[in-house]
Amino acid sequence: MKATYLMLRVSGPLLILSGQVTAQAAANLEVSQIKKVTDATQGGFRPFMEFSVAGQVMMGLLDTGSSDLTVPRTGSAFCKSAGQQCDGTTTGFKTGSFDPGNTGNLAKDLNVPLKATFTGGAGFTGRFIEALLQVVPNGISVPVQMGLVEGGGVPAGEVSFPVIGVGPVQGESTKKNYPNIPARFKQENSTKVNAFGLYLGDFRKYMQIFARLALFLLFQSLPRMSHFMSRPQLGLTTCLGSPDNGTLIWGGFDAAKIEGELKAAPLLRTQDNALPSYVVDFSSVRLQSAKASQSAQGQGRTTGRTKALFEADDSLPWSGQFRQRTSSSTGRSRVRAGSYEHLRLRVSKRDILRRQRDGNLLTNDAPPVALLDTGAPSLVLPLRTIESLGKSLGGRPGPQGEFLVDCARVSGMELVFGMNKDAIQVRVPLDSIMAAPEKGRGPSGGPGNDNSQRGDAQSFGGNTKGSYRNNNGGNDRGGNDGAGNDRGGNDGAGNDRGGNNRGANDRAGNGRAGNGGTLGTGGSGNTCKLELDPVEGDSPPVLGAPAMQHMYIVFDNDSEVLMIAQARPNEARSDVRPYVPSGRK
Repeated sequence: MKATYLMLRVSGPLLILSGQVTAQAAANLEVSQIKKVTDATQGGFRPFMEFSVAGQVMMGLLDTGSSDLTVPRTGSAFCKSAGQQCDGTTTGFKTGSFDPGNTGNLAKDLNVPLKATFTGGAGFTGRFIEALLQVVPNGISVPVQMGLVEGGGVPAGEVSFPVIGVGPVQGESTKKNYPNIPARFKQENSTKVNAFGLYLGDFRKYMQIFARLALFLLFQSLPRMSHFMSRPQLGLTTCLGSPDNGTLIWGGFDAAKIEGELKAAPLLRTQDNALPSYVVDFSSVRLQSAKASQSAQGQGRTTGRTKALFEADDSLPWSGQFRQRTSSSTGRSRVRAGSYEHLRLRVSKRDILRRQRDGNLLTNDAPPVALLDTGAPSLVLPLRTIESLGKSLGGRPGPQGEFLVDCARVSGMELVFGMNKDAIQVRVPLDSIMAAPEKGRGPSGGPGNDNSQRGDAQSFGGNTKGSYRNNNGGNDRGGNDGAGNDRGGNDGAGNDRGGNNRGANDRAGNGRAGNGGTLGTGGSGNTCKLELDPVEGDSPPVLGAPAMQHMYIVFDNDSEVLMIAQARPNEARSDVRPYVPSGRK
């Protein structure tokens, strides 16, 4: 089914949000559709966007954590390497590629080399070109500089895809900065401002759909679905209806998707006064019940003390400590916690304990900043904060350092993240950050691969150990570790981790996670994996896609500020308006 895109002419009265944002009448805005992919093969929490370069259509990861657009060249060594998704033969998910030979004179070689290496062992080479970019079919064509990937590859078990980097221009990988997509849109008068409004939408809806689809496929044969799956790059979410997609509004925002007010979080500069990333003040992490949060929100306050809500679950495996999985590392060469060391608060242990008694679990083993990064499929928090959350939820580290907890303890609980001295608070339900199923659907709506073999009706998808975001910023942006959880419901039908079932610790007939057993995400007695990773090295905390699905954010590069509000989940209404920063007419 062909994707449905929105290109709206909007008009309306003046709208004031927190004294910062106004809307003007009569403007043409382009609205890109965001397709939410939950397959662990791709990384679990992945926002993809369709775009075209010189008329050639591709699917790329929307990435606010990098600033370059990178695309693979058709027929290149890169498109023949393991993990490539240029043609869909490896995973069943076709992202596409670019053939400069089929553009006539629409692609220009800039004679600028592209070379990137990654800490996880990946790397690629190529060159920079300039070509016409469309972010909406039949929309405005804008000449944009981009990286054309020709060589290199990713480690075994990982996948690659085009990356649509929309971060600040100072985060680009080139020595000399150039106007990237948002900046070029303004430069070409396609937008009035270097800004865009982003609504990812709730990933949980698709996880529920995929679980129901898996049950349906138990009674259907895959060949009967072949026509339905004939265009993998469009994605199952598109086939099920574009109103359920997220949106990116170039030069505007959608007032209908906002709960409350948009509030300002100024972008923070590094110690050398650079602005390479969307990094803001990070002031608190609270764990509370959703009911308590709703009550507190109604009274205009946060809840108080956070205590150990559950006893530790001794049936879960203990591996010593939580640790960040190699394949989900979000460290970037230009975004280093050390660069923000000048912002670190000198807080005593007594003050930290006092803060925790007041409900704030944020510790000072990393600077109090957060990178807002759609390319990160997890939340990366200070290690001691992760440990405090583990104690409060009765969770334990798994064999690979992942955050495991009894699924029953997740229900009705949420994290509340405070930014800009808690002027902004965003609620994130824990059941919305549970790991995506490893043996789930292919992101295209079609069967993926298990060790390069087509999946069966029950697995219906890929089963690799993670994914890799190949941007040009020197990042190792992996996906999820191979221990994904099946959204199987009460029967605990998760991914078998191999080895022996911990039968003595079974609950409700479900195996526990260990050297063997089963990870589930739905029923009582199952073990859930939450997408929580600890900060490692000098990288900053990261609020990735699992948290950003609950935010509406206007990325205002002109004013060097993010306007953030709680997002309305699964909101079908739309009220698209141009964005005009405060102080402008």
